[in-house]
Amino acid sequence: MDKDSTNLADQQYEYVAEIGEGAYGKVFKARDLKNGGRFVALKRVRVQTSEEGMPVSTIREVAVLRHLETFEHPNVVRLFDVCTVSRTDRETKLTLVFEHVDQDLTTYLDKVPEPGVPTETIKDMMLQLFRGLDFLHSHRVVHRDLKPQNILVTSNGQIKLADFGLARIYSFQMALTSVVVTLWYRAPEVLLQSSYATAVDLWSVGCIFAEMFRRKPLFRGNSDVDQLGKIFELPPGFLSLALPVPVLMLPCSCSVMRLLKEMGLTKHI
Repeated sequence: MDKDSTNLADQQYEYVAEIGEGAYGKVFKARDLKNGGRFVALKRVRVQTSEEGMPVSTIREVAVLRHLETFEHPNVVRLFDVCTVSRTDRETKLTLVFEHVDQDLTTYLDKVPEPGVPTETIKDMMLQLFRGLDFLHSHRVVHRDLKPQNILVTSNGQIKLADFGLARIYSFQMALTSVVVTLWYRAPEVLLQSSYATAVDLWSVGCIFAEMFRRKPLFRGNSDVDQLGKIFELPPGFLSLALPVPVLMLPCSCSVMRLLKEMGLTKHI
């Protein structure tokens, strides 16, 4: 842990473990000593500072996160605080303090014994996922990187969308290139670097929906071109072939479609 992290821990947080690392910083599990020792997730990010100071996009995104937090939506991970750890002429280090959840959807799926996730559980998770997504979209927030690793699952099965916000602005240019960790859940218009809106999130959710049944990703491309090829080479009705339990999926799919129509979220379906 670096000096900045140590100073922050001395003030309020007791670091427990490093739980993740991305292109823009690390994520730590810690105890919040000023709030009863509750567990939190500290996401440390690096912001390139211009001559005019911190980029307007960063300031705007922090404001968006703060605005979302006032609603405390049950299916969006909570942001408790934003701290400036250090600042130089070229870079500012921020720490975003989120509620901590022990597992993501990838870990959850790996732990589920055969024959897999019960259909009723999938229906419930999809309902929560769409409620969280509808909340984001209603506040003009496009996630753009929905995947199982960015969907948290609490011990009682509550779904929480995570990893949207500050990192999304930082990775805006990179999000359209193969530099991103995974391309498997990205919509065709994103891969083609075309204009896009909230519908790209629905594509990602569709891929995740199939993965809940298959317990493995639907499209495993290794580049933008390869990913597009895997998407467009599939024949009509491919889901009935791709899913090992199409009969079980049918009633679940109908329930999801009804929910989407009620929310007005039917593009990409």
